[in-house]
Amino acid sequence: MPARILIIEDNGDNRELVRYLFQTAGYTVLDVADGGAGLRAAREENPDLMVCDLGMPVLNGHEVMRQLREDPGWRRVPVIAVTAFSMRGDREKALASGFDGYITKPIDPDAFVGQIEAFLPPALRAGPPHA
Repeated sequence: MPARILIIEDNGDNRELVRYLFQTAGYTVLDVADGGAGLRAAREENPDLMVCDLGMPVLNGHEVMRQLREDPGWRRVPVIAVTAFSMRGDREKALASGFDGYITKPIDPDAFVGQIEAFLPPALRAGPPHA
């Protein structure tokens, strides 16, 4: 059974593109527009993987990670930062705050799903590898 993926992204166009890419690949997608809603959705919906922007209203991505990682049960769920923050040290800061991966925007639509699937166990992947 393909993974359930939670998208936490405040930019509507970015959220729609990522949702479309995951749904087209066969995943069940949940999406929210800010960090506070993302934290609530994560706890209520128990997704298999999350992609999270860093710069968002209510709670930024670093704060979402801090609160999630306080609960040992959330250490098993991969969370990937997908962000426009691409200055020196931004990747290291994201990984240090608990993110499992880091992808900069703009994303490459042809490679994005495959980049994210690398963080899923094979049993939760939707199908054949993506280009």
